[in-house]
Amino acid sequence: MSFRAGILPSLKGNLPGPSIRIRPNQLSARGYSSATHAHPHTQTYAHSAPRYRQGPSAFRKWATRFALALAFPAVYVAGAAFPPQLVLFVFPRYAPPPPHKDSPRGKSHMSDMERCIHEVDIVEDTRKKVAAGEWYETRPYQNYDPNKVHNSLTAGSLRGPGMLAIAPVLFAKADESEAIAVIHLGRALCGHDGIIHGGLLATVFDETLARNALLNLPSRIGVTANLNINYRSPCMADQFVIVRTKLENVKGRKAVVSGYMETTSGERIADATGLFIEPKWAQFLASSGVTEAMGRPLPSPSKSPILLDDQTEHII
Repeated sequence: MSFRAGILPSLKGNLPGPSIRIRPNQLSARGYSSATHAHPHTQTYAHSAPRYRQGPSAFRKWATRFALALAFPAVYVAGAAFPPQLVLFVFPRYAPPPPHKDSPRGKSHMSDMERCIHEVDIVEDTRKKVAAGEWYETRPYQNYDPNKVHNSLTAGSLRGPGMLAIAPVLFAKADESEAIAVIHLGRALCGHDGIIHGGLLATVFDETLARNALLNLPSRIGVTANLNINYRSPCMADQFVIVRTKLENVKGRKAVVSGYMETTSGERIADATGLFIEPKWAQFLASSGVTEAMGRPLPSPSKSPILLDDQTEHII
């Protein structure tokens, strides 16, 4: 009795599951050797030792360790140099007190801010509109009366390094319907450390909205009757912000102006609306210097009447 005829049928009956037929070429492809005996109908297979996959080389192991050793300090340094806003909000960086504005370091700081404000993209872009004649450029509070500056909040008390270091750059339409102000807010104006105080933002809105309103009132004098502000996101300290204002309507002695504040990258910080009213006693404020402090170019005498005594401001 042959091996195929006698032994294999009994093995097939005892093995569980479906039978498996293995071809010699499949065995050799898997690394096994086959041997053929003299009997023409019988084949036996001798299994060789399995081949084990070798692990990573010593060079690869040390290269991986070296890369990880470099990655951790690199991530730490990158995070310290460019931390996310949330990290700065929770763990603000330390900042030394600002120098006095008349000290060499203070003057150097203000000089740097003056140079930087002219490099802000919106300043360069809006100057093209100025060249076209639709807009004009001015610097509110830059030439404030030195005999009165010490009694002014934004032109005097808050003027200096770390605060409102320099006068804002402002662009306005010739018809005073819109305006764009670029302002630098320093680290000394914070509520939460590293975040500009919300009350300071309200002051900035009050000044910028009022300018747009007052220049549309008959006497160019007005007071704030109502100011509504919606704070959208924290305003990080030591950056330039852009305030855009627009005249909504004027009815007699009342003017309504809307506006919003954003970062130079376009992130909305807050928006506001204000109602400004010309008081009945506005004529008594004609010599207060408000109009000239706002940086409004004075028209030539041939275009509007003016008061020519030395004690009274030009009324436009």
